[in-house]
Amino acid sequence: MAIDAAEIARVSALVSVLARRDVSDLPDAAFLEAHDAFGRLERLVGTWGARFAGDVARRSAPDLPGGGLARRQGFGSAGAMVARVTGGTTAGAMRSIEAGLALMPAVVLVASPDGSLPTQSTTPPAPRYPAVAQAAHAGDLAVDAAGLITAGLETLAERVPSERLQELERRLVDRAVHLAVHEVRRLVAHAVARADLAGHEERERRQHAERFVAWKEDHTGMVTFTGKLDAVTAAPIRTVIEQIVTHQFRARRDQDPTERDQRTVGQMRADALFEVCRHALGCKETDRSGIRTTIIVRMSLRDRDTGTGLGSIDGTNQPVSVGQLRRLAGDAGIIAEVLGGESEVLDLGRRVREGVRWFV
Repeated sequence: MAIDAAEIARVSALVSVLARRDVSDLPDAAFLEAHDAFGRLERLVGTWGARFAGDVARRSAPDLPGGGLARRQGFGSAGAMVARVTGGTTAGAMRSIEAGLALMPAVVLVASPDGSLPTQSTTPPAPRYPAVAQAAHAGDLAVDAAGLITAGLETLAERVPSERLQELERRLVDRAVHLAVHEVRRLVAHAVARADLAGHEERERRQHAERFVAWKEDHTGMVTFTGKLDAVTAAPIRTVIEQIVTHQFRARRDQDPTERDQRTVGQMRADALFEVCRHALGCKETDRSGIRTTIIVRMSLRDRDTGTGLGSIDGTNQPVSVGQLRRLAGDAGIIAEVLGGESEVLDLGRRVREGVRWFV
C-alpha cells in the first residue's frame, strides 16, 4: 500500500503532542511501561526510516540518469542525502541503508514461456532477509542491529549456500533482539567469521599486509601520527596503553583534589606510549623487557584441540583465527581461556613467555 506525505504529517503531529507531555511525575511502574512502549515506537520509526533510506540508495545507483537521485539533488552519495534529511550522521545513514536492504524485495527471475531471457517474477517476492524484516516490522529489532546483521549476511551471500545463510539469519535475529548494538556488532562479526573461516583468514592476511604507521611534523613542531593496524598487531599496543591509563585513573582517587591529574584520556594515552618507548630505548634487552600486562585469548575447546578456527582477544571485537593468534608469541603475557558449551571456562592457562600455548 502506497504512503504519502500527508499521512506522515498526521502521525508526526500526534507524536509531537506526546513529546510535549511530562514524564517526571509518573510512578515507576507506569514510567517503565511507557518507556518500553516508546522504545518499540522508536524501533518502528527506525525501520520506517530504513525503508526510505534503502530506496534512496536504490534510486541513487550511479548508472541511473543523472547519476541517480542523490546526485540530482546535489548530494555526493545516498548516505549524505539521508543524513541531511534525518539530521543524523553519515555513518548512521549508511546503517539505515543497510537495514533497508533487508526490507526490500529480492528480485526473482523466472524463465519466459518461449524460452527467451528470464524476466522478473510477477509474484510479490519476499524481503531479501525475511527474518530481519519480520523482527524490524514488529518493533523488536533496532535499525542499527538490522543494518549490522544485513551487512554481515551480504558479505556471505555469494560464499555460503542459501539454506545455511537463512539459518544464520534466523539465529542472529533471535539473539540480537535481546542485545545492545555493540553486542550485536560482536555477535555478527564472530558469526560471519565462523561461517566463512577461509574468507576471514584471507581478510586477516590482507589487513596484516596493509598495516602501517606514519608521522609528519608540521611547521610548529607538532608531530601527527597516522596508522592502520590489523587486530592482532594492535592488540598488545592497545592493551598496554589502556591498562596504563586505567591504572592512572584509579590513582586519581587517592590524589589531593587540588593536585589531581588533569590530563585528558587522549593526553594520558600519548604519555603512556611515550613511557613505553622511552623504556625500550633504555632497555639493554628490548625483546626481553619483562611483562607489564596480560593479554587474554579466548577460544572453544574444539578450536584449541584442532588448532584451527577462531578465538578472541579481550578488548577487541574482531574475531581472530587461531593461526593469527600465534603471532602474539613473545614477551607479552598471554593467558588462554578455553571455553566449553555455554561459555563455561574449562581451562584458564598460566601466563607464558614463549609463544601462545593453548593450554598448560
